[in-house]
Amino acid sequence: MTTLPSRSPKIALPLLALLTLSACEELEAITPKVQFDTLEVEDIDFQHVDAEFVFRVENPNPIEVSLARFSYDLELEQISLLSGDEPEGLSLPALDAARVRIPASLVWTDVYDTIQATRGEDQVDFGLGGEFGFDTRWGPLDLPYNADGRFPALRTPKFRLGKLRVGRVDVLKGEATVELDLAIDNDHGSTLNFTDLDYTVSLAGRDVADGIVNELGGVDGATERIIAVPLTIDLVQGGAAVINVLTNGGRLDAGLDATVDVDTPFGALPLAVDEQGNVEVVR
Repeated sequence: MTTLPSRSPKIALPLLALLTLSACEELEAITPKVQFDTLEVEDIDFQHVDAEFVFRVENPNPIEVSLARFSYDLELEQISLLSGDEPEGLSLPALDAARVRIPASLVWTDVYDTIQATRGEDQVDFGLGGEFGFDTRWGPLDLPYNADGRFPALRTPKFRLGKLRVGRVDVLKGEATVELDLAIDNDHGSTLNFTDLDYTVSLAGRDVADGIVNELGGVDGATERIIAVPLTIDLVQGGAAVINVLTNGGRLDAGLDATVDVDTPFGALPLAVDEQGNVEVVR
């Protein structure tokens, strides 16, 4: 019986390691590189925000590579708000880089029902993670990514009707000059400036004044300020009950229906105001 000599693993193992290392280096050389670039706000108002998270994706291959899919999970203040897994269908040019955009649309009421934005801050922390999926000659390749930064946190300023201060009542002319105290609370860190207040004011359920105030003023960050809005009341429209309270003092149901332009940290934005209250009338 002939005994065959056994093969020594000392030769096979280094060869296997060399082949594995070579394969890893080759895979590394053809693997696309993903890097977060910037956050771009496309559209923002007091109801919602549309933004895009922009990534730079480099393709080191001499041929096009398909970005076949991506998954994402967007967190604000470490709380998940949006997630999904969607096809992208983008082709990366050979030996070049492309910008990949992940869109995000958020409704502010949904955001602030979930997270708390700190008073005195204009932005909140965001985290975005997931995977980019590529189709390569090696087969599907999924690369994880993580990005973080600051996301705009736009909040609607709060309005409150204050006292109605009577300056002059002229029954013969059918008008009264008054000032309506309007309290405005600013939750941001930056000052909000208010211009072009286009208003209609009602007293005791009747529209008695309208007009435009071009410069209403500014409200510093994380403060409430009372701004006096000058009005000319139409006493004919108001009737006897309004005349009596304006002359002698008391209280009236008041309403403010208006639009105003607000200069915010994210640009000038229009805002609709609809406030009702029972106000004290003082002379």
